[in-house]
Amino acid sequence: MAVQIKTLVCPQCGSGRCSKVQGTPNLYACSACATEFVLSDNNAPKEMRVIHSLDEAQFGSLQKLKYMWPGLIAVLALIVLAPMIWGLIGSSIPKPVQSAQLKASTVYETAGGQFNVVRVLENNADRIDHYQLLINSLDSGDKLGEPQQFSFQRTTLSQSPQFAHFSDGSIFLIMNGQKLLRLDPGSSQFVSLDNELVNRHAAQLGVGVSKLEWANSDKPDGLLVTSNSGENYFVFWLTGEIVPQAVQHKDFAQRPFNSYTDMRQHYAFAELDGLNEMVNAASAPGLLIRYAQQVKPGQYQSLPSLRLQSDQEELVKIAASGTYVPVADGWVTELEPLRQSGISQLELVPPVQKRFRGSVLAHNAQRVLIVFNTTPVTDQGRVLQLLDQASGKPVWSRTLDQLPQITRSGSYLSADALPSGFYLRSDDMTPSLLISNDGRLLHDFSPRRD
Repeated sequence: MAVQIKTLVCPQCGSGRCSKVQGTPNLYACSACATEFVLSDNNAPKEMRVIHSLDEAQFGSLQKLKYMWPGLIAVLALIVLAPMIWGLIGSSIPKPVQSAQLKASTVYETAGGQFNVVRVLENNADRIDHYQLLINSLDSGDKLGEPQQFSFQRTTLSQSPQFAHFSDGSIFLIMNGQKLLRLDPGSSQFVSLDNELVNRHAAQLGVGVSKLEWANSDKPDGLLVTSNSGENYFVFWLTGEIVPQAVQHKDFAQRPFNSYTDMRQHYAFAELDGLNEMVNAASAPGLLIRYAQQVKPGQYQSLPSLRLQSDQEELVKIAASGTYVPVADGWVTELEPLRQSGISQLELVPPVQKRFRGSVLAHNAQRVLIVFNTTPVTDQGRVLQLLDQASGKPVWSRTLDQLPQITRSGSYLSADALPSGFYLRSDDMTPSLLISNDGRLLHDFSPRRD
């Protein structure tokens, strides 16, 4: 029995446009998708044959697509692997050195006369101050010793590093107001003195140390130390003494100076008191003086702040006898401060003339380095001068206009004394000059000028 079909539907696309293929029994073809299929009765095996035919244009497109697949795969692989590849490349490229700022520096002189420069560089990251301590030969630039690293959490109490040259020639460094270090010239390394400081003075500092700073220039070789209990002490490292800050003046004044046989000479600028000298403190005049102080080996020193007054002042005229002692050229000073400091042989250094904003920057066995203004005007006439230690006579003198290496009008000028010269800084972070005891320029630290 023949199969009766009212509407023949293509099994591939569902189209009803199917027609019998001539020459083959029960073979039909879809005019929509070109699928050929066979119809049979229910007892016959069923067979479907799908044939796709392409025109020439479609075939060409597929040919091109075949060659595009490797490229597409490569692009996808690159996208996946790019971060990894870039990371490997980045790790092999040298990273730029993080910029470091010079925070403190000094120069020291070896027994053989070689000058070495010490620098503390600072980098900041994530509120942590990272420091690198470097020592180099000033002549060759060669590195001496291995660089040392220090890191401190930055707080409102953070302090810049500070160097100090003590009278025995040793060099000390305070880091962040917390660590005390001393230079070991043999290894060109700074060694920590923190434990030694506490162990030396366990009764006062056994509770720990919260702050370190250098004492003022009137306390040579001294530190001001704050314990964890809040007590302040002057610590004199070279003599091994510790004195509470609150009683230091009384302690020193009670010394039996008359029994001391050793004398030590000092230079200073004495302030001028009196109704006629009441001027702005920034330009207050002073006179250069020289005095001898009675000392005892093994005991700390404390230098007085001396004042001079004209013998024509009314307060001087009516003062009780013995209140003032004459100095020279119509100037007098109070006797009691001299007595309490063991001062004798006080004299004015010629030429006797008023100098403004005067300061003794540093001194060694042969020379004294001073700076002063010749007029009350802050930025005019500032002079740097070397004096002979024995006679007080000038051996070298320059105005700061003649020394362009010194910046900021010399307002923050500081210096370290070496056996044969002086290292000058325009401020704590700006090295300027190294000069000899006769004023010769040994090294110019200022940036090169084209």
